[in-house]
Amino acid sequence: MTPEVAVVIPTYQRRDLLLQVLAALAAQTLARERFEVVVVCDGSDDGSAEAAQAVVANGGSLAGLPLRVLQQPNSGAATARNHGAATASADLLLFLDDDMIAGPELLATHLKHHAEHQGAIVIGNLPVHPDSPHSYLTVGLGRWVARRHGLFSRPGAAVPADEILTGQMSMSRSTFQRLGGFDVRFTAGGTFGGEDIELGWRATHLGIPVIYAPDAVSEQVYRKTFPALCRNIRHAGAADTLMVATHPDVRPHLLLGQVSDLGMAQRLALRFTLRAPNFCELLFRPLLRVLDRAASRGRDGQIYEHLHSIARAHLYGLGMVDGAAATARSRRST
Repeated sequence: MTPEVAVVIPTYQRRDLLLQVLAALAAQTLARERFEVVVVCDGSDDGSAEAAQAVVANGGSLAGLPLRVLQQPNSGAATARNHGAATASADLLLFLDDDMIAGPELLATHLKHHAEHQGAIVIGNLPVHPDSPHSYLTVGLGRWVARRHGLFSRPGAAVPADEILTGQMSMSRSTFQRLGGFDVRFTAGGTFGGEDIELGWRATHLGIPVIYAPDAVSEQVYRKTFPALCRNIRHAGAADTLMVATHPDVRPHLLLGQVSDLGMAQRLALRFTLRAPNFCELLFRPLLRVLDRAASRGRDGQIYEHLHSIARAHLYGLGMVDGAAATARSRRST
């Protein structure tokens, strides 16, 4: 029997969390013969592949989970997702991040929405998992999730391209092929950001409908360290620069096209960083150390969230500088 839905999970250095993700998939209400799981280890050297295969083979609660584990050199999430999609046999592809704990009805819910909206992209609700360490980071993330859920749950609400996120996203294989998959430039070499929004932008221009399914729930276990988050924000700034170079009309939908909407402190941090990036790296280091300590000690409160927003603007600006330099190098080489 050919499975109806393939869960494609790119993963990097998250062995223990990956096992939690697989346990949640093993507990789905959808019969196991109706789905498959394809895990793509993107250069992981923490034993993720071996651990995943072992828990399925050991006769426990995950025994019999239809799992396939692939390994590739560290090439980025976009390449990993394309790899997993090409290997899967199901017609429906559900992309799930390796920190998303699926609700028991997740797969059945995606199948239901695709039966009602053929050819669409379906994205779901991403609340913060209670196992996530408490800090101003998870408090802020939870507030963003609640706003997003409230906005897109309204009847007739449109989902903009910049909210089409691969944390939990499904589409038919034919739609994925029509889009040509993910653009691997955006996460080349293991960088972060942009590949999902870029795919969403192309989808909206092709008239592919995007459906928000509030009943499709996967909880994010947010254990990202503050230094890792800083790297992600900087990578996102570079990705947005590449996005605008590729699709100039997307600019108003990205942060670099919405500077006037930022608070004064954020605008100053971004503009000053763009003008003097090296000096600002030195200037902001004490603030980043304070925020790192606060996150590791579980601090929360508006002051930390405000300081974090300023730091994000600075890091995003550094990413824009990185992206502009990379674009210039690419043009010189061609």
